[in-house]
This record gives sequence, C-alpha cells and structure tokens, in this order.
Amino acid sequence: MSVLIIGGTSGLGLELAKTYAKNDTNVYVTGRRDVDEASIHSLKLDLTSKSLREDIVSIIDNVGDIDMLVFCAGYYQEGSTSDLEYSEIDEMIQVGATAPVYTLKAVLDRQDKLDTFVMVTSTSAWTPRELEPVYNLVKAGEAHFANGVAEDPKVSKVLVAGPAGMATNFWEGQGRDMSEMNDPADVARAIDENIQDDYSFRSVRILREPFRVEKVDER
Repeated sequence: MSVLIIGGTSGLGLELAKTYAKNDTNVYVTGRRDVDEASIHSLKLDLTSKSLREDIVSIIDNVGDIDMLVFCAGYYQEGSTSDLEYSEIDEMIQVGATAPVYTLKAVLDRQDKLDTFVMVTSTSAWTPRELEPVYNLVKAGEAHFANGVAEDPKVSKVLVAGPAGMATNFWEGQGRDMSEMNDPADVARAIDENIQDDYSFRSVRILREPFRVEKVDER
C-alpha cells in the first residue's frame, strides 16, 4: 500500500505517517520540515507558494500512484474579520481550501481512481468560534468538500476527521495551555481505526476531556 500525507512532517500528520510506516506501507509526507525517519519519504512542499498548482502536480508525479491520500495540513489563525490583513485571509484560504482541491485533482488526473481520501479538519468545522472566522470557514469547507467527494465514483472511501485541540506545535506562539489537550498519537490511532471500517463516507469528531470519538455522519 502507498500513502501520501499532505502536512505530514509534524504533529498529527507525522503520527499518522509513523502508524502506517510500521505496517510495511510506502509512506510519503510533505511539509516545510524534513523528517528524520528512514521508513518515511519526506518531500518539501510549501502550501503558501505562488506556484502551488505546479508544485503539487510535481509532488504527485514524483510519488506516483497511491492508495490513500491524507490531507492534514493547516495552521491556527486568530483574529476578527476586521483585524485580519487581506494577505492573511488569502493565505489561510489557499492552505485550507485551494490546496486540498488541487491535491485531489492532481491525484485523480494521474491515476483516475483513489481507494481512500482522508480529510483532517477540526471541531471548528461544526463549532464556530468568535475569533476564528476564516479558520471556521476553511475547516467547515474542508469537511463539506470531502462529503461531496464521497459522491465521486472515482473515490471509494472518504473519512472526515475533526480533532479537538492536540498538544502539538500547531499552537506555537499562541501561549496555550496544552496540558489537557489530546495526544496526537491517540488521535492518529483513532483515525486509523475508523479507516479500517467498511463505508463510503464517514465523518467523526475526536474530542477531549475525556478522549472520545463521536460519529457525525455515515453512508
């Protein structure tokens, strides 16, 4: 099996990569960092780049055919609509909306079929928060995009996973107390367990205090 994880060089994405690398799976990850894991192929990809479309197509051509695509990229953005700069709004939308669409299109253009598509969004997809207006938009859009992809006969299975806060560098510079946040390794295991089941579409929230998985939708 071959897996590509967009945003897999740190945090939850890296935990997912480690999970699949243990199973004798060919694992590729993209990001702006290097991964020092012999069993994981690390590829540089900056989702804020002005050449995003060309960069993604190049990555897909380099990786070749895959069985599972995981979109796990993202960063936190706080600020009211009037507080955010236009450039900040544009960047968030490119990373969280344009990039997953471009990536899935590039995969399907190359191989025409995809066994599994996993969209890692956030609980903000269902629970809007006052100081996260564009982040809310992007995370809800990711979930809805993936829901629609499940209707595409070219994609066999779609999972939307929306984790609550995790103790990762996602919160870097935010001064957040991460002591009661979820361990990304636990979240990765929960996602993997849900991938194993038989369905065409499923969405789940992965919550904390206590750690639990709630199914939102399935068909």
